[in-house]
Amino acid sequence: MKKQLLSIFAAISVSTMLAQVPAAVWATNQDAIYPSAVTSSGVKFMDAVDANVVWVIGRDYANTRNYNWFSRTTNGGTSFTGGNVYSDTNTYIIANMEAIDANTAWVSAYMKASQGMGAIHRTTNGGANWVNMTATGMYTNTAAFANWVTFLTPNVGIANGDPVNGEYELWRTTNGGLSWTPVPGANIPNPLSGEFAIVNLYAKVGTSNVWFGTNGNRMFRSTDAGINWNVSTVGVATNIITEIAFSSPNNGVCYTFNGGTNATELYNTFDGGVTWAQISVSSTMGLFDVVGVPGTGNLVSFGASTGNELVSYSTDNGVTWIDFGSTGIPYITGDFVDGSTGWAGSFELPGAHDVWKFSGVLTGTAVPVAAFTIPTDICLSGNSAVITPTNSSVGSPSLTYNWSVSPAATLSSITATNPTITFNSANIYTVTLVASNSVGTNTTSWVVNVIACTAPVASFTLPAQACSNFSFTPGNTSTGAPTPGYLWSVSPAANVTIAPSVAGTNPGIRIGTAGIYSITLLVTNASGTAQTTQTLNVTSCPPVVSFTIPQSFQICDAIKTFSTVQGTTNPLGASGSITYTWSVSPSTGLSYAPNLFSPNLKVTITNTTISSYTVTLRARNASGTSTLTQMIYADCVGITERNLLADNLIVFPNPAHEQITVTVPGSVDTYKVKLTNILGSVVFEEKNAKNSKENTVINLSNKAKGVYFLTVESNNEKVTKKIVVE
Repeated sequence: MKKQLLSIFAAISVSTMLAQVPAAVWATNQDAIYPSAVTSSGVKFMDAVDANVVWVIGRDYANTRNYNWFSRTTNGGTSFTGGNVYSDTNTYIIANMEAIDANTAWVSAYMKASQGMGAIHRTTNGGANWVNMTATGMYTNTAAFANWVTFLTPNVGIANGDPVNGEYELWRTTNGGLSWTPVPGANIPNPLSGEFAIVNLYAKVGTSNVWFGTNGNRMFRSTDAGINWNVSTVGVATNIITEIAFSSPNNGVCYTFNGGTNATELYNTFDGGVTWAQISVSSTMGLFDVVGVPGTGNLVSFGASTGNELVSYSTDNGVTWIDFGSTGIPYITGDFVDGSTGWAGSFELPGAHDVWKFSGVLTGTAVPVAAFTIPTDICLSGNSAVITPTNSSVGSPSLTYNWSVSPAATLSSITATNPTITFNSANIYTVTLVASNSVGTNTTSWVVNVIACTAPVASFTLPAQACSNFSFTPGNTSTGAPTPGYLWSVSPAANVTIAPSVAGTNPGIRIGTAGIYSITLLVTNASGTAQTTQTLNVTSCPPVVSFTIPQSFQICDAIKTFSTVQGTTNPLGASGSITYTWSVSPSTGLSYAPNLFSPNLKVTITNTTISSYTVTLRARNASGTSTLTQMIYADCVGITERNLLADNLIVFPNPAHEQITVTVPGSVDTYKVKLTNILGSVVFEEKNAKNSKENTVINLSNKAKGVYFLTVESNNEKVTKKIVVE
């Protein structure tokens, strides 16, 4: 469910009246650049990756407009560049953003119209393009709601949604988001009645610890990167958790809003969230956001507190808060990389931009946070596979390490910061790191699958014919061990939809405009990457129109009724519904049943003075429209005295092989013979003068086998027959 941001409009009015005076350690003012020039623009979400890279999502605070702005710096905030996550502001509202590196970031978003469901998108080129990475079945239930997506390592991620069918919707990826697997309901405590998670309300520490809060005064936590979850209660039943921050796997705080007292409450934990104790809310504690400072044991809070705008820090797990000393600056959010690198987000005010950089030093003792990254799948090349974990553990004072592998593998050193590990056989291994200092110890483990790999081979098939605005499914025949992840793309990309996900094995692809397109499949596994591209000609495929009516009837002084029988079909490669529109001209003295938009039409004629009528059927599908016209005659002298084309046209043989002969009555005026294939393309056409040629021979030896439509048209009549070429 949507998280309601704390109101900051009072803070805006206060800040516009007060001088903006930052604390000395927050004096560096930087400007996040957004696509639109809005004086009230500011930072909605912020994620600091390292000392150089920071990503933010922007918002118009004065008008609460739904913008899709992002901005990014790769030089520590000296300069920012921005753009739009989505092409419009009517489809999605961004629920959270998390960055992986300078080029890769993720957003989770819910649907604007329904205030529910949603999707996750990723960029790998610094925000130039955002690709829908939503898995099949993810956030598709009407009760679903996309709350957040987070990554504990570049490969291992978790996506969170509200309860669906009595279970929280949680998904995991171990291949960087190329594929997602739902966490079994048995691994997640059941939701309470009416309970839901909150957008952007989560915290993570290291590579295995993650927490999220709910409106039902409950905190969910996982210590194994989202595989299994436990839950604890925070305060009274009317509490809604609004902010979470942890400075270590055990120490953290959370803010709640007590619906009974309409007040913010503060709780802390020293056991990773198993139990929570209420502590006093300090007047120097910012209420908008709170974050942990990695490696220091400190917490930093941002935002208003009893009418003041401040940023403050705590060295004792939230019991006391020390104001840095800024005044008049409406801090909204922030993030820290370490004790000397952090940023705070605000909004534009006269004389001040919306990003403030920390230039001080936060020190302190901190329990270690053991963290490292390692591939989840490793290829055994030859007799061995060698890897080096990336150790990202933090703590103060400095740490010592102890590594182990089960079943046994060869470690270059069990105490090195980043040892090499040699695996000599295919198996499933658990790599464990114990990080220690004088304050404490922390342990984390990762399961590694060492596989006898085969390199991926990208391969897929396409249909022989693809129609604009109709979905087709490529046949993915790629190979590789372990099973590769897939990424599909189409060029040009305009008016192209790939659903349910570009990362699907066999997604449906719909191309809205006829033309030549390149379809590319990128496949990746632990052994490498492969790519293949095929070209597809997408054509317009309107319906093949056909219908029958009586060619003439005797009306004289009587009312006459006739019915149409249409045999209109979609061409090969197209499917779906066809809509029909009939017209009869002249329209005087006519009535219709059931209506002119019915597949088959019954026409009643009461005007006995008109000798002929033109009947037209216009058929439309998603790919286009086709029209067919035929004539009908009111004949009082009897049809045997009229040498009608329809009654005397001879087409032989049918089915045909090498050729067909078309014979028309000698009395027919100038006529035209046309042969079209099932896609509507003309393969033969000839026009003959009156009485100059009664037989037309059409050579079929160079024509493909299949169904064709022969149309013979004179000045007064038009007849269409189906021809089968064998």
